[in-house]
Amino acid sequence: MIHENLQLAEKYFNKALVKGELCDNSVDKYRESIKRFIKMTGNKHFAELEIDDFDDFMYQAHKKGNSATGTVSAIYALKWIMKKMQNDGVIDRRVRLEKIEMPKIKRGEVIYLTIEEIRKFFGVIEGELKKSDATRIIRTMTLYTLLLETGARISEALSIKIKDVDFANREIPIIGKGKIPRTLFFHEKSVYWIRKYLKKRKDSNEYLFVNRAGDNKWAYNDACRSFQRYKRLSGISKDFSIHTFRHTFATQLLFNGVKINEVSFLLGHKDLQTTIKYYIGVLNKAEIKERITDKHFDFIPESALNVAKLVATQ
Repeated sequence: MIHENLQLAEKYFNKALVKGELCDNSVDKYRESIKRFIKMTGNKHFAELEIDDFDDFMYQAHKKGNSATGTVSAIYALKWIMKKMQNDGVIDRRVRLEKIEMPKIKRGEVIYLTIEEIRKFFGVIEGELKKSDATRIIRTMTLYTLLLETGARISEALSIKIKDVDFANREIPIIGKGKIPRTLFFHEKSVYWIRKYLKKRKDSNEYLFVNRAGDNKWAYNDACRSFQRYKRLSGISKDFSIHTFRHTFATQLLFNGVKINEVSFLLGHKDLQTTIKYYIGVLNKAEIKERITDKHFDFIPESALNVAKLVATQ
């Protein structure tokens, strides 16, 4: 049934692409979201879905520990395609899409990797490269290096075409979120790994990152599964995702003195307030922590310190 649903959905994806309603990145995400939703709700046809299926999907996603953001994205994709079908009379209106309640997304503190954690994560890949120069490992190193050097979203990176990689100026033009064009600026490490990866490849595919067979671009879900493997092997206890590379790019630039409006430009944010909302708290926390030292607590009597040491040894 998944195959039948996707065949039906492709007609709407193609129309949306032609009209400019969706970009390639969005179509890829919608496609994967639909596959995931249908699989988790009993492989039903679009016409058989009921509002209880959406509640069941949210429950199962929560039980599996999936992020609220990912769940919302999946439901949004289903609502988009089903609304199109309802309007065309392909399916009836048994599901009142406006009545579907989305899970609330809690906006917590931005998660980023420290320099030590970055080295630990990349150390796993470096360890594999010492044993083998397999194309898939070089591809992985190339992708993660590029993400950290450019702040690109994973979907943006996977949509890069080889012809768009400007080695002379170290720039890559892309169409980002909201169909907004922007430029990725990459650096020495990415130059090295991109060239090494392209030299290793035997295919003629137009995309920079391709699957093992070389007959299609590297799928979003496959790239994320690969990431989860390296995350597990790294032993980093922090809960982070592949999108954390984007947050790490931003925070490391801010920690090293790059102005927040410049970071906002590099991230492709339409509004500076978006960047401030995400990162000003992290920056302020780091600055305050750096300024406050043990000397600031000299007002506490030494006797209190001695008592603390005594308690610690008991």
